[in-house]
Amino acid sequence: MASDELLLLRQRPDWPAAVRELRVRAEKHGAAASAAARTYAQVYAGRRGAMVFDVVASRQRRYEQRVLPLVDRWASEHAPGTLAIMATSPPDPVTYGLLASEPRTMRTIARNLVDLANRLGVDEDRACLEWAEDVRALEHAHGLDPVVGAVKGIGPALFAYLRMRCGADALKPDVRVAKGLRALGFRVPGDQHSIMVVARAAAAEIDFDLLTLDQLLWLDGA
Repeated sequence: MASDELLLLRQRPDWPAAVRELRVRAEKHGAAASAAARTYAQVYAGRRGAMVFDVVASRQRRYEQRVLPLVDRWASEHAPGTLAIMATSPPDPVTYGLLASEPRTMRTIARNLVDLANRLGVDEDRACLEWAEDVRALEHAHGLDPVVGAVKGIGPALFAYLRMRCGADALKPDVRVAKGLRALGFRVPGDQHSIMVVARAAAAEIDFDLLTLDQLLWLDGA
């Protein structure tokens, strides 16, 4: 059954042609996008401190050229790069070329997730997954989440990105996703909440989950 949002968006003049174009892209790249989505959360298995570094540092930086080398550097110097290590040994902002506030954000998130793991009696990977799935209803109100969303420096896009890396079905409502949707013909306002609504409805049209749609847009834009 179609959601209320999807029924409304289907009335927009841009919608039918954009969905047709999306179906073409899904036929071309869908298998690769699905494969990427299945392994997305495993990139940082056992290295959730490095994951937090990745997420926080990804804001307004070139990802492959700048962010990943920084993540790899910290992880190699603080192996195995767990949340517990990040909670006590966040990166030095000068050494890593970060804003002064970013290591504090990383440390706070790591501490909160370690505390959650201890309360639940599970390992870091499991705690991250449980957190990411439990806060699904807060994707439009991330500040209500005391573990990550309320931490200074975290907005809707980074909140969604961390959930994706932890194993939840989500999509990062950033400029890249908005640009990808617009290239297909969808009219997408610039705010992050509108991006999420349009993306969720578009994913429903082709029976994709959000993470697979995110990867489809990434592959198509590569």
